[in-house]
Amino acid sequence: MRLIRKTLLAALLWLCLWGWPAVLPAQTPPEEDCRELVASFKEENRKLSEELRRIQREIAALRADLGKPGLKEIFSGIGYIVGFFGAAAFVAARRKEK
Repeated sequence: MRLIRKTLLAALLWLCLWGWPAVLPAQTPPEEDCRELVASFKEENRKLSEELRRIQREIAALRADLGKPGLKEIFSGIGYIVGFFGAAAFVAARRKEK
């Protein structure tokens, strides 16, 4: 997965630095007003910020879930307790025999 991301990032970087291949037709710049461009950038920035906040909340929830013990840890703890009581019962039974 990381290799794919790195490859796509390298391709995007190459396209940004050296431009599209000469085979593609040249595009004319948009004839919008600077205010419209700024407004569209601000709108996109707002959308990205909302998406980032949502992702950060999901990550925080996942981290909170990781801090809680799972089923495996619970049964392991019970097993340790039963094992310690079993060892103590064995020692107590050996003492009574003597």
